[in-house]
Amino acid sequence: MPIKERKPRALIYLVRHGETQENRDGIIQGQKDTFLNAMGERQAHSVGQRLKTTKIDLLISSDLQRAVNTADAIAAHHPGLEIVKQKELRERDMGPHREGLKLTAVAGLAPPTETSAMFSKRVMEWWNRQVLGSILSIRSSQEEPLTVVVTTHGGVITTLIKDLVGSRKARVGKDVAISKCFNASITLVEIGESGKGIITQYGDISHLSESALESNADIPH
Repeated sequence: MPIKERKPRALIYLVRHGETQENRDGIIQGQKDTFLNAMGERQAHSVGQRLKTTKIDLLISSDLQRAVNTADAIAAHHPGLEIVKQKELRERDMGPHREGLKLTAVAGLAPPTETSAMFSKRVMEWWNRQVLGSILSIRSSQEEPLTVVVTTHGGVITTLIKDLVGSRKARVGKDVAISKCFNASITLVEIGESGKGIITQYGDISHLSESALESNADIPH
């Protein structure tokens, strides 16, 4: 008789914010508080439609406006769902000497204010405290897993996934490829009773329309 697989304890959806004009223009944003452009608003709407029928128990967002705007588009389909804003989910702090400049104009400048090691530490501390601590301590009265949606930034998602895999706190699921984290993409990590995760989806943009993909600043044409 086959062994019945246990349901995950929690589903963590990591959503990168929609496109900003800075994304399109190749400008470093870091913790500069930028907004979605028209394309980004359409992308956020598509994410909201994608998650419309998903039971969401907790919606967490970086406190930067581009992530909050994306969370708003998701919350619009879930009346009464509060957006919990957390500063720890901000993009890497690139410093005032870099933020606002084009990527091609930073050669020779001082390094980012937040080193890659500092950034990695911040992101993993968030995961350990928020996901492995607070979220897994919540016991649902239902048999379904707790579902958490996190709207954040490309650097946060790529760093988190790399570190989860590197620390063996998560493994990459079958047929899942870790590649570019596109604007408005969805990454899914399923967390088991032990706190170990499986990355069952990475950077998925199948919910974006064909027109959005054709003019997406993230995708070379």
